[in-house]
Amino acid sequence: MVTECGMSDALGNIDLASNYRLHSSETKAKIEGEVRRLVEEGRQRAMKLLSENRNELDMIAKALMEYEVLSLEEVNKILKGEKLSKLSSKSAAPLKLPDLVLPTGSLPGQSTSQAGVGSAPGSNDSSSGSGGDGGAKL
Repeated sequence: MVTECGMSDALGNIDLASNYRLHSSETKAKIEGEVRRLVEEGRQRAMKLLSENRNELDMIAKALMEYEVLSLEEVNKILKGEKLSKLSSKSAAPLKLPDLVLPTGSLPGQSTSQAGVGSAPGSNDSSSGSGGDGGAKL
């Protein structure tokens, strides 16, 4: 921002990125000082915003610990001090992940006779009528 966009009152609105290595050590020190100033101002602003909004952050954190996922509408309700009508977002049933099915012959070094071994029913193995060599290659 400082060297390429000229976003520094101290250094001016000029391109300092071109031929950076040719700049004097004094100019490089000024550039580094301006970068440090911008980063520190950003850090101070972030800390101020977090401190000023600590109660709201704590309310949202508590709701996220309980429900794990919140919609925008639910976040707005929390910020207004309203109670959520959710019973619980924790699922009673375990999460079922889909079975991994690889296309026929998709693994390097795998022969077409090995490709169908362990495949799920209806996948592109040689017994499903696809000719044994079908499927996308990785």
